[in-house]
Amino acid sequence: MIIQNIPEPIPEDILRSEWVFALLMLPLLIYLIVTIIEEYSLASTIKIVFSNKFAQVVYRKLTPGIQLSQVLLGILSIISISTFFLFLEIHFDVTFFNLKPFILWLFNMFLVSVVILFRYVAGRAVGSLSRSVDAFREYIFNLSRNYKLAGILLMVLNFLISYLVSVPDKYIIYLALFFVSIIFIFRVIRLVYIFLIRRFSLFYLILYLCTLEFFPALILIRYLSSQAQ
Repeated sequence: MIIQNIPEPIPEDILRSEWVFALLMLPLLIYLIVTIIEEYSLASTIKIVFSNKFAQVVYRKLTPGIQLSQVLLGILSIISISTFFLFLEIHFDVTFFNLKPFILWLFNMFLVSVVILFRYVAGRAVGSLSRSVDAFREYIFNLSRNYKLAGILLMVLNFLISYLVSVPDKYIIYLALFFVSIIFIFRVIRLVYIFLIRRFSLFYLILYLCTLEFFPALILIRYLSSQAQ
């Protein structure tokens, strides 16, 4: 009697699975479409994020209405940020409600979309209540470009996390967190700059910073640090 050993199934490599590859390709496809139909300039977005003067000039020349390129880049950012959060969750072995990886990614996308939408709505509401509509509109303009630059950056780094096997995933993840932190710091500096030159109430500025900028970031840092131990 010959007994054949049934081989154990090969565990799924989520980072290099087909559906993750599709998630990595979709932002790239969107970016190519934007560059073709809208003549999009990545250098312009970088200058908006890191240069106060250039950002003000672009904001003042901005025509009202919805721009197709910005909508597409917003979708790109949501997908890329959600995918990066998935990689973070895999790296730190974080699970929510025992969700499967793809459902977890959908959960991330929903959460990221809600947070971004809340930031925009909160900015509009606070601007209206404080009678500083133009100041908050300018800040929302800069906030939008920050999210989109972070999304484009993560679009590239997500590829490296998945397919640059010669470098451990954690190093690229930490590099991505470093770059995103730099973008976040410049965003806070821009917020302070906008409201100081407009003589906005210092009390309300500190309250806004603590509530919508520092507190969520500290929660994320605290949670990731506890998972890393």
